[in-house]
Amino acid sequence: MIAWLLISFIVLMVIGVPIGISLGLSAMGGILFLDGGNIVTVAQRMFEGMNSWALLAIPLYTFAGYTMSKGGISKRLMDFCYSIVGHIYGGLAHVNVLSSMIFAGISGSAVADTAGVSGMFMPEMVRKGYSKELAVTVTAVSSTIGIIIPPSIPMVVIAGICGISTGKMFLGGFAPGVLIGLTQMIISYFFAKREGVARESGHFSMGPVLRSFWQSLPALLMPVIIIGTITAGIVSPTEAGAIAVAYGLIVGGLVYRELNLQDLKFAFTETVRVSGRIFVVIGAAKLFTVMLTTAGFDKWLTNIMLGVSTNPTVILIMILLLFFFVTMFMESIATLTLFMPIIYPIAMSVGIDPVVLGVLVTVVIGIGLVTPPVGMCIYVACDLMKIRVGQTMKYLVWYILGTFVCIAVLIAFPILITAPGMLMG
Repeated sequence: MIAWLLISFIVLMVIGVPIGISLGLSAMGGILFLDGGNIVTVAQRMFEGMNSWALLAIPLYTFAGYTMSKGGISKRLMDFCYSIVGHIYGGLAHVNVLSSMIFAGISGSAVADTAGVSGMFMPEMVRKGYSKELAVTVTAVSSTIGIIIPPSIPMVVIAGICGISTGKMFLGGFAPGVLIGLTQMIISYFFAKREGVARESGHFSMGPVLRSFWQSLPALLMPVIIIGTITAGIVSPTEAGAIAVAYGLIVGGLVYRELNLQDLKFAFTETVRVSGRIFVVIGAAKLFTVMLTTAGFDKWLTNIMLGVSTNPTVILIMILLLFFFVTMFMESIATLTLFMPIIYPIAMSVGIDPVVLGVLVTVVIGIGLVTPPVGMCIYVACDLMKIRVGQTMKYLVWYILGTFVCIAVLIAFPILITAPGMLMG
């Protein structure tokens, strides 16, 4: 059974069948022809995977992110970030990273960041002397912070699957997101030096910072409202998503007055498209996971891992390496839905903190978003600038190594992840 599931899935993927359909067809084959089930079982299992109150947050945060990105925040965020880090050598690269860190608190989607706010920097970076390859790389890797700093769609999925507190995971993502952002800025500084990019004119001044802060304040308040209401126990993460939608409409339509009917149509359309794809993948992956568990894959993987070591740090590293390699070839939501139900009991059996596990897995799948052959962020950025992914590798590998260094620091000092969540009790 396990061989059928894995081989059929890989064959379907290789011939170009979308990942959600590949998972579904492989699992259906196992249920109908090998396990004696029927089509009703297929529908029930898929619905079970999607029928979650926590997962309702996905379309809500997605829609809120689109309304905010279309509602006039982009230029204001750029001006605010430029006033803070624009004077540093490699200023535009730093502004790109800092904008991604702030926009992460609005969209919860790395790909949305790549195509939206961060993507707007690339032509200007090239005009200022950055190579296309460096501009694309900085844009792609900085966008992965969008799934680490809350709100985060992958964290919502992990919390829904494993029963972890979404609020604690959101809070746990702040320090890793900032740490990775600072690491990306340091790497960008040296690359800008190597390419001989001219320093941006001007210097740090409190006046422009305060002025741009005031202009972008309504947008900057959105993540504060989301995390604040969750932490205070006023609303659930899903209810906070509904608040984010209402707030995004008010800010974009009434405060900035740049959100029009065409933008709303785009936001609705993209939300349905993106959320629909995610839920199909989640449902199909649930079906596939049930079949893998029935076939004993979870016991086999548990025996393999615990046979190597029962040390929590060693097991955590093995889990992260597994997710790193799998997300090189599979879409992140499918990977989470497929493996988290199997991995989570193993992690709990050796005493790994569930919030630490969820946050670090989120960081690792962020690497998968810029790692070929299925790195969506790097492909989107390359497509926008009309270059090949291979041309970015001489830069990309250093940013990936920088992220691994951050992961090592977080494994050594998990308090960076767990401390904020202690506020929730």
